[in-house]
Amino acid sequence: MSFLPSQRLSLGELFVSIAAGLMLFLLPNDAKNQFSDLALAEGYVFVFSFVISAALIFTIKRYEALGMAILSDSALTAISFILYIINGIFTKGNAFWAKMTEYQLITMFISWVVPFLLGVFIRLLRKGAGDTNDSRMRFSNFLGFSIRALMIIYILVIIFRHLLPYQPHMSEEREFELQIFKRINDCLDGTHENGTLYLLWNGLILAPLSFSLLILNPKIRIWHLAIICFCVGLTLEILQFVLNTGTVCSDDIILYMLGGAVGYLIKNFIDLIRSAITSGQDKCMLSFSYTLIQQPNRIKIEK
Repeated sequence: MSFLPSQRLSLGELFVSIAAGLMLFLLPNDAKNQFSDLALAEGYVFVFSFVISAALIFTIKRYEALGMAILSDSALTAISFILYIINGIFTKGNAFWAKMTEYQLITMFISWVVPFLLGVFIRLLRKGAGDTNDSRMRFSNFLGFSIRALMIIYILVIIFRHLLPYQPHMSEEREFELQIFKRINDCLDGTHENGTLYLLWNGLILAPLSFSLLILNPKIRIWHLAIICFCVGLTLEILQFVLNTGTVCSDDIILYMLGGAVGYLIKNFIDLIRSAITSGQDKCMLSFSYTLIQQPNRIKIEK
C-alpha cells in the first residue's frame, strides 16, 4: 500500500518518518533540560540530530523518509509558535508574540541542516549502478520536502527575529542611517556594538532564500538573483519603517544582497562537487526534475 504514491512512502514508513520528526522537534528542549551550558546543549542537538537522521535513512532507505522527518519537525515548530500566540490572545498575556531566542534559532538551524546535509552527502557519492532514475526522482522528492521545511523555518525567523523583536511603537520617530558603508565600517572597526553579530545576521539572512530559489529554478542567473534580493531587502526595510521595529539602513540592503550571493555559492559549490564526482555527467544535482537517458557506453542527463 502506497500512502503517498508520488513520494513512495508506505503508511508505516510515513509514520516512522513523522516520529523521527517529532524526536527532532523535542531535541532542543531535552538538551536544554540536561545541560545548563547552551553550547553543550547545542552540541547534544547536533549529535542526536545526526543519529536520528542516520538511523532513519539507513533503516527505511528512502530519501523521502528523511525529507518527511525534516518537514514534520518544521511544521511542529510552526504549530508551537501559533499555539503560543493563541494562548496569549485567550489569556490576554503581556507576551502576545512568541519570542525566538538565539538558542531556538541555532537549534532550529541544526535540526534542519544536519539531516539535509546527510541526504545530500549520500546523493553526492552515489554513482554507477546505484545512480538510477528512481534514486534521482526520490532525491528530488527529498528536496521538495526539505525546501518546504526550510521556508517554514525561514518565515518564522523573519517574523519573530527580524520584524518583531523590538516591540514597536508606531508613533515614535523613525531612525535612519542612509550613508552607504557607514554602518559596515562601524562594525569592522569595532565602533558598533555587536558588530560581528550584526554583519553575520544581515549578511546571511537572504542566503536560505537564494539557495531555495536556485533549487526551484536552476536557470536563474546571478543578476536575476541580485534583483530579487534587492527587492526583498528593500521590502524588509520598508516593513521595519512602517512597523518602526529598527533602524532603516542602506547598508542592510547591501548585506542582504551579499547573503543572496552566499546562497548562490553554496548551491553551485555542491553542484560542482557532484559534477567532479560524476566526471561532468551530473552538473545540477540540486534540482527538482531530471531524467536519465540511457545511451551506448554513457549516461546523459536531461533537464
